[in-house]
Amino acid sequence: MQQSGQTGREIYPQYDALWHLRTLGVLDEDQAPVGWCVEPKDKPTRVAIIDTSVAAAHPNLQGAINTELSIDFFSARLGSFAFAPDGQATIGCMSLNLDTEIADGLPHTAKLLAELRDRLSQTSKAHANGVAPCTSPTFSSHGTSVAGLVGARPCITQQLLPTGETTPLALPYSGVDPMCEIVQISTNFDPEPEGLILAFLYADIIGSDVVLFPRNIADPHRMIPEIGDIKLGEEPLSNLVRQIAPNPKQAEVWGELAELIVNISQVRPVVCAAGNANEDDGIYPANLASEHNGIISVGAVNAKGYRSSYSATGNITVMAPSNDAEAFDAAEVRLDQQSAAYDPVGVPANNANHKFSSYDVITTDVPGPAGYSGGPFAQAAIGNSMREYGSYFNRFGGTSCASALVAGFLSLGYSTGKITGRSGLDAKSWLLTHCYQHTRDEDACNVLCWSGKPVFPDGDGQTTPAPS
Repeated sequence: MQQSGQTGREIYPQYDALWHLRTLGVLDEDQAPVGWCVEPKDKPTRVAIIDTSVAAAHPNLQGAINTELSIDFFSARLGSFAFAPDGQATIGCMSLNLDTEIADGLPHTAKLLAELRDRLSQTSKAHANGVAPCTSPTFSSHGTSVAGLVGARPCITQQLLPTGETTPLALPYSGVDPMCEIVQISTNFDPEPEGLILAFLYADIIGSDVVLFPRNIADPHRMIPEIGDIKLGEEPLSNLVRQIAPNPKQAEVWGELAELIVNISQVRPVVCAAGNANEDDGIYPANLASEHNGIISVGAVNAKGYRSSYSATGNITVMAPSNDAEAFDAAEVRLDQQSAAYDPVGVPANNANHKFSSYDVITTDVPGPAGYSGGPFAQAAIGNSMREYGSYFNRFGGTSCASALVAGFLSLGYSTGKITGRSGLDAKSWLLTHCYQHTRDEDACNVLCWSGKPVFPDGDGQTTPAPS
């Protein structure tokens, strides 16, 4: 029970909304850049995000989203340009690498490339067959959150007051690289391999510097149902369940997708979320990461420096800041002692309550009622004036969050000239030189840091350079 005179701040700590950038070492305690400055370039670093759609009109994302190149493969097989009017005939004027050889040796992928090349090489309508792209705010929460972590930029906008007057409102929120440009490549929530092949081909065609895939792929060729020791009567359920293998043609296409991702990673880094269910080797395609390719598998670390309770382990390239989650199982007990529902009765004496961190990562959200945060008005803005700003930001986490920060980190490396090589392996090697082994109890996390040692705002600990 809260004692008299307490405000709640003693129980629920307040924290800097940009704490994750301080932990990454790109901002100092005064929120000033560490060893870099904002210098807009004629050709900004291009980050392709293969995810859901994005709320490009968010004040902190205006100027960050390349609305000419962003495309949606959800609504149309060969893509509809997400933010272009249907009759706008500018596709044939885009500067694209249509002669890419990334599909060499992949027969089905080469056919798809030929179709996509034909679609992009001629002046045609922005929306395929007149079908509008799926860019509704309902579909845009995850993509908007991820994009903000990568490349949101501080801005000053207008707030509409109850009197009807407007007043300037500063929104000093920033992604890791506020100089980059983002091309949002949206797909549906459970795409077939063809849709993903087209998305990755497009990321290559537009000459992305970094490709971010903050999701998993439900590849039936690689996913095995986890039944465990559950029994139905006297017989283990695993004996009664059989995974249905894809037919040979499907298996071939799924296999080509995996090869394509690896091929693209040789040319440019491909950043993947490692998973949120304590996977031993990460989810697919993050588990394709190896020392021979440019795929980067990203795990999560909380604001105390411990591996987030849900984060995948094994085959992790690097860890980056994210939120945490409670755990109560045979492997670990990690509970939120600040929660009103916390009850110490029955909690083992060797619990790991001290590991839990209540810090979330703050990022951009879809304005209005449709995002993660939601808002009280059907229209979050009238004209260019915000009616409220609570729905414009949300609490985010998972390895999606961590992978977005790593993609932004790589982008900042390119934007500031720190990364000189252009291949995926060059970028990955540079990234590994900016890792530090942070040790807490039995946990040892290779945490990404721009300069010096990572700073964990929810506690201190021992941080040492990672072994070379």
